[in-house]
Amino acid sequence: MNVLDTVTETIDQARRRLAAKARQEGVKLTLDDDGRWYASSVSQAGTRHYLTAYSCTCVGFCNHGRCKHNSALLACLGWLDLDDDPEPDPAGAARPDCAVCLDAGLIDAPRSRWVGGCALGFRDTWMTAVPCPSCQPVAA
Repeated sequence: MNVLDTVTETIDQARRRLAAKARQEGVKLTLDDDGRWYASSVSQAGTRHYLTAYSCTCVGFCNHGRCKHNSALLACLGWLDLDDDPEPDPAGAARPDCAVCLDAGLIDAPRSRWVGGCALGFRDTWMTAVPCPSCQPVAA
């Protein structure tokens, strides 16, 4: 049996399927102050995966070269055409207009500040809700 005979979906079909899975499971994308993207982990609460348009730090991407986190980012960036999805959404399920915030208008962004002196100080970090850069563009 040839390996190519076992392929059942194209890479684009797999990415569309994974983007829909990310949307269904509630994967959240966040953008930090330096322009780095992160995605929430569904299987490991409190864990964030670092993303680029070409990679993700999750196990799925390391094993398969694609994952729901990366596919959600590609959809957010407009690099993944979701309109060609051959499988319709379940009846009554509304597709959000924004893949980043799922139409909430806000995303969680990390904030930090230096606390203490030079030798004994530490960086205090916390998450803050900020307007979604995809659907709530900042006025110039």
